[in-house]
Amino acid sequence: MQHWLDKLTDLAAIPGDENMVKQALNAVTELTGFEGYAYLNIQPNHSSALSNYHPEWQAEYFRRRFNKLDPVIKRAQTLKRAFVWSGDWDKPRLSPEEQSFFSLAADFGIRSGITIPIRIAHGALAVFTFASSKQTIDIDREIDPVAAAAAIAQLHTRIQFSDATPSAEEPLRLDPKGATYLSWIANGKTMDEVADLEGVKYNSVRVKIEHARKQFNVHTIAHLTAIAIRKKLI
Repeated sequence: MQHWLDKLTDLAAIPGDENMVKQALNAVTELTGFEGYAYLNIQPNHSSALSNYHPEWQAEYFRRRFNKLDPVIKRAQTLKRAFVWSGDWDKPRLSPEEQSFFSLAADFGIRSGITIPIRIAHGALAVFTFASSKQTIDIDREIDPVAAAAAIAQLHTRIQFSDATPSAEEPLRLDPKGATYLSWIANGKTMDEVADLEGVKYNSVRVKIEHARKQFNVHTIAHLTAIAIRKKLI
């Protein structure tokens, strides 16, 4: 398993669409002796995942808001560097709710792993995990935190570039004003025209649309509009 960081770095250079990225992640996970991987993009108002964990677990994770409870994510947000974890190792200092979380995760073969968090734009965090069904994992050398962060930064960029569809995510929502403004934009109106139509200031429309763009973690209004239509939010 000594070359697992090199394999992740190489993955970032693989050409192709999101399907190629997912296939490569599955292959690297298997080659490194793990059973699962999870890439979590944690934005201030929204989190999404790209993972090969069991679909039922992924759905439960966001439905029950486990992303707010998950001890691994809490540790990633605090340490902001690579670390090894195990539900058994951490059990003595976990709350009953956190112990229950790990017990449920174990039912889906998630008992230990290596997690690497990195800071990304706009105060967000990208967290990558290799997970194992073993009670503990044994790595053959210390994790180089700089090399680990560099590998995940490249992987994050590759995933963003492929515009990969999340395998699971927190429910996306638009407030009534945001939905109204974006509906006008979807019908070809400019923000100036939307402001006139709704009897508000241009800045009110701009700020609302910009907030939605950051919440949905997209770079353009066109992409934001496409997602809103696809998710039936407008």
